[in-house]
Amino acid sequence: MKARLFFLSLGMLGAAALCGATLEQAKAVFNKGDYAKALPMMQEQYKKAPKNGSVNHWLGVCLYETGEARQSLKYFEYAATRKVAEAHRYLALIAYDNYDFETAQEHLDDYADALSRAKKSTDAVEPLRNSIACAQTMLDHVEKIVIIDSTSVDKADILMAINMSASCGTLGYANALPEEIARSGATFVHTMELGSKVVWSQPGEGSTSEIWESTRLIQGWDNPVRLDNNFGLGGNVAYPFLLQDGVTLYFASDGESSMGGYDIFMTRKDIETGEYYKPQNVGMPYNSPYDDFLLAIDEEKNVGWWVTDRNHIPGKLTIYTFIPNPSRINYSADDPSVASRARVTSYRDTWGDSDYSQMAQEIKEPSTNALYSVTEFAFNVCNGVVYHTFDDFKTPSAAKMMEELIVMQRHYKSNRERLASLRHKYANASKPDKLSLKSSILQLETSLEKTRSDIFDTENAIRKIELN
Repeated sequence: MKARLFFLSLGMLGAAALCGATLEQAKAVFNKGDYAKALPMMQEQYKKAPKNGSVNHWLGVCLYETGEARQSLKYFEYAATRKVAEAHRYLALIAYDNYDFETAQEHLDDYADALSRAKKSTDAVEPLRNSIACAQTMLDHVEKIVIIDSTSVDKADILMAINMSASCGTLGYANALPEEIARSGATFVHTMELGSKVVWSQPGEGSTSEIWESTRLIQGWDNPVRLDNNFGLGGNVAYPFLLQDGVTLYFASDGESSMGGYDIFMTRKDIETGEYYKPQNVGMPYNSPYDDFLLAIDEEKNVGWWVTDRNHIPGKLTIYTFIPNPSRINYSADDPSVASRARVTSYRDTWGDSDYSQMAQEIKEPSTNALYSVTEFAFNVCNGVVYHTFDDFKTPSAAKMMEELIVMQRHYKSNRERLASLRHKYANASKPDKLSLKSSILQLETSLEKTRSDIFDTENAIRKIELN
């Protein structure tokens, strides 16, 4: 009991010492960036000098940097009236975080003017100015989607919370890479169905994250290839995810085209050249002023997931589950709720008159591994000889190619159904929507033709191996 009283006394003395700190001591802790420790010290200084503009600003910074942006606002507003230039930057950040981009721009202009009057460089203004402009453009094109569910998980557990079908492959980390191309530094790995292809992110030169890919051939894994010098986006690229077509790639980048931190981008590979097209930012609601990491779509279930830290829950990330659209449909830029939709203030607001509670529950249930349960098929080898199981094959390489053939056939069937849906949608779409639908239809038709040709070639290759 005496020991407890002793340590309690020490704790009270420590708190008293913090509260009794001088302004110089408080500033020393503040300048080290230890805002949590500096917060009570600055609160004490504010009590002593509530009209001091710098003290108001320092207290505002401590609150903002410890997750109390709303409480920090009044201190920054007062500091701005006392000609504290940095207060304008924080006011711009708060408005930006709240999707009030016009107000953010006004505060940023005030910040630039204050720096100019003080004959200081305004170079630091431009990155935020670019982010605000990017965000304002996105707010005019917010996609209308149904968000089924939202859950918060530890960052280490995000892959366990994404319950994909077997046809989408698997998500993992460095140990998920095949032994032939294992990279100890790999930070995120997506392996396609039956291990036919793998994409991953890993540190590159200068610690910049890069995305690599490799395809499994008959003789083994192809040489890993880095994807197009980070697509010319600058910064880091990470969290790659390939759709079942093998050409549509989602990934995250924190380069110049991002509105803040990591944004999610999408690109497609040119089937003829093997090069990827210029990536497009997928916009809102997927992206935000915070870090948005991963977007994965399960075409078999018609469900998608995206991972973000926009809700700033300590030690947690938020995973939203949504229903992907066959083609993009945006809210009207004049819709008064568009900022709320972009922020995802309430995901249930996207339900309308429907109830997706049952669907949300079903998605969380473990998937049956449909692909790996395939044990029977009908493959005509020649002259009425038909194989029905993998055990019928005489050569391991032909059996492995049969696995790949099943994958191709599934993708072909899935894309044919998707093409039929797009054509139906095109017939009933408005003229502006038909333009984007036409592009998607033509691209899917090209992909289907390529898959059909690959199926034909693979079937003949299997027969040749078995007959020889």
